[in-house]
Amino acid sequence: MTQFDSLLRQGLMDANLEQYGRILRSVNAKEPDFSPQYLRERMHLLSAPQDWERRQTRPAPRRWKIPRGIAVAIAALLLITAAAAAAAAVSLWVSYFGGLDQRQQEIIGDMEISGEKTEQPGPEKTAAESLLPPPVEHDGVTITPLRILGAKSQLYLVLEIRAPEGTVFHPEDDLSLFGSLRPSEQWKAEHPKEYATNSYSFTILEAGTKEPNVLVGVEEVMASYDVGGSTFRVWGLERRTADGENELVFGSWSAERGPTDYWEIPIPEALNEDQVLELQVEGMSTTDGGKTMTLLSMNVTPLGIYWKYRLDGDDPWPRARLALRMKDGSEIKADSAQMTAGDYTGSGCTASVDFEKPVDLSQAEAVLWEDVVIPLETGPET
Repeated sequence: MTQFDSLLRQGLMDANLEQYGRILRSVNAKEPDFSPQYLRERMHLLSAPQDWERRQTRPAPRRWKIPRGIAVAIAALLLITAAAAAAAAVSLWVSYFGGLDQRQQEIIGDMEISGEKTEQPGPEKTAAESLLPPPVEHDGVTITPLRILGAKSQLYLVLEIRAPEGTVFHPEDDLSLFGSLRPSEQWKAEHPKEYATNSYSFTILEAGTKEPNVLVGVEEVMASYDVGGSTFRVWGLERRTADGENELVFGSWSAERGPTDYWEIPIPEALNEDQVLELQVEGMSTTDGGKTMTLLSMNVTPLGIYWKYRLDGDDPWPRARLALRMKDGSEIKADSAQMTAGDYTGSGCTASVDFEKPVDLSQAEAVLWEDVVIPLETGPET
């Protein structure tokens, strides 16, 4: 990193702290400034300040889609016999997404990277046929990727976490996973002026049901870049106790450096590139409330929408209404919680949004972006 880049990054961090300092100071202020919780909150705030603020005032979007006890019961029942092993993977996604129909399960089956697909022959393998990253183990902690589902800017990691011996998890535990996604070296080389940002959400599916010190959860990441070839680093796990204190289950921290150790999981390259639709949208614009957004690019996947744009207006974190219009006339709305990254270097703003459940794009005919209709096959309507 050049001296200029370093100064720019520090300046942006200082600006974010200036704008959001009041919010940060309100987070469990009784703890010392350099506690693990403070460092975690500071990292999340600097990565995506508006997304961080939204998550402080709203529950995680997926955690309570169905009662946790039901999710645990489903997974536990499916794991009872060896004959149910193949169905267990489906149950994890069903539990996470809050129910999936047959077509949605097929879409996930085509896109996910799972252990069942690692034995397929042939020298050339697609992303969904590549080997899962191996388990990562040290200091008595083993983290095993069970499933990877992703495309473009969306990533879902199903992780089995085996904590140190003597750890006991319970289904009702309030657990927070600390981690970060780092873009690939290729992306950084091709986008030297762009600032990579992410938002994170961790959902527990099983805790202490298989073995007392084992949990299974889904880490959801939305990114301002292509997640293929990136690396996910787990820094630690924290549990919120009944009296409101934070207990570090594993991980190590220092006041000067923050996290001092990590478990690293490489994400396969070319992650479901065949599932990404690139729309011809450059130059399209919409104006709302004194701000104008002009599209530079847009990509649609079964998991969500990613777009780049230039912004003319005072709102640094604009929100756009997005939906898919299906061939039967119905609409599938994208999540209202969008992740946006500002135009720090003149290369354009970026935004990502996911769908509540995977979508069959073969049954979609257009993207609705504010008041603009963008056909999926023929290019933008005029």
